[in-house]
Amino acid sequence: MILSVEQWAFVGALALAAGTLPSLYYLFIDPENKLYYGILAAITSIAAVSYTLTAVGIGTIPVDGANFYVPRYVDWLLTTPLLILYMALLCKPGKRLYALLLGLDIALILFGVAAIFTDGVVSLALFGAGCLSYLGLAYLLVVELPEKADFETDRVAMVFTKLRNVTVVLWTMYPVVWLLAPVGFDFLLPSTEMLVIVYLDIITKVGFAIFALLGRDALDPLADDPLAMDVEGDGTSGPEPAFAD
Repeated sequence: MILSVEQWAFVGALALAAGTLPSLYYLFIDPENKLYYGILAAITSIAAVSYTLTAVGIGTIPVDGANFYVPRYVDWLLTTPLLILYMALLCKPGKRLYALLLGLDIALILFGVAAIFTDGVVSLALFGAGCLSYLGLAYLLVVELPEKADFETDRVAMVFTKLRNVTVVLWTMYPVVWLLAPVGFDFLLPSTEMLVIVYLDIITKVGFAIFALLGRDALDPLADDPLAMDVEGDGTSGPEPAFAD
């Protein structure tokens, strides 16, 4: 059965809402690690709200025969930094590297938005700039982040590696979908595009949360200093953060 765009968005809303429940459960039973569970719950709940808005037609803007979904891009601007933050909190690479990761993440999303509202060569150039931003982000996640990591235990390193690998592999699919979608070369029907994006978002967000929760035992050594991101990767540490528990 082929569903409409709105129906697929509703499916996404239900799946992301259901995917929030495990994180909320551990948030209440394990208050020492509430920061980590709170981040996971925020990621999936923001996405659930986004899909709910799309399902009822809020924030859908027609653009040259295609649709621009405002909630989708707001979702990505909010949740992708949180996904990166969770991984950064596991390895504590320093605020500077996290800021660089965040900058590239936001840049690739904004370049993608700009490409939708332009045409021809300009649109492709902006899309290419977004791809270059993603390549830089992927390089930092795969190479720089592990090199500058300050893992508390081997278990923490293992959980980080699994989450990082899942994230990089799946995020690589989004530019491909953009090219095939109506906003790109129009090879996909709008409903098919929404189906693929819903599937990817479920895996990248709910799947990420599940993998993180399965590795929640790795959080215990981090509980006393959850936001210690002042290590700049050069073997020196900054002052204790004022907002640590």
